[in-house]
Amino acid sequence: MATIRKSVGLVVVLFVLCGFIFPLTVTAIGQVAFPYQANGSLIKQDGKVIGSELIGQQWNDSKYFHGRISAVNYNMDKKLLKANGGPSSGGSNLANSNPQFKQRVEDSIHKEGHHLTADAVTASGSGLDPDITVSNANAQAKRIANERGIEEATIQRMIQQYKQSSPMTEDYVNVLKMNIALDKMK
Repeated sequence: MATIRKSVGLVVVLFVLCGFIFPLTVTAIGQVAFPYQANGSLIKQDGKVIGSELIGQQWNDSKYFHGRISAVNYNMDKKLLKANGGPSSGGSNLANSNPQFKQRVEDSIHKEGHHLTADAVTASGSGLDPDITVSNANAQAKRIANERGIEEATIQRMIQQYKQSSPMTEDYVNVLKMNIALDKMK
């Protein structure tokens, strides 16, 4: 009986410690030390949340940079988004030999042109990637410059300004930040 009491006591102590005290402590530290990141790295414009720098969005208008292809419905109905807590993660899981995958790549090439980068025609594993490679952004610069009536060199300079580097990946840019910057250009 004493062993059962000790076991139950240990379970209760660990439940309180691991289930309440630890998560509340980590949440409090995150809110104090890193409030922007702890709250989803949300980007606001005119006091309204327009997205997160961590989650991609679908951009179809030719005057904007287009993100990676995704099986995720980024722009679902606002009520559904709120009810579901945001878009769910997931790739298309199509193999390179899958006819649907080949057709999607061919459609992308036909739509955008023959000089596409790999990340312009393939999805990320999560389907939520907010970034594109600098080479992908550079490939889109001419289209955007033509649509906006500005010089391509201006778009190229902006790409270099927003470029981020990582030792593990090719240089990249955040699509949402770039599109906000485009809208601020005169």
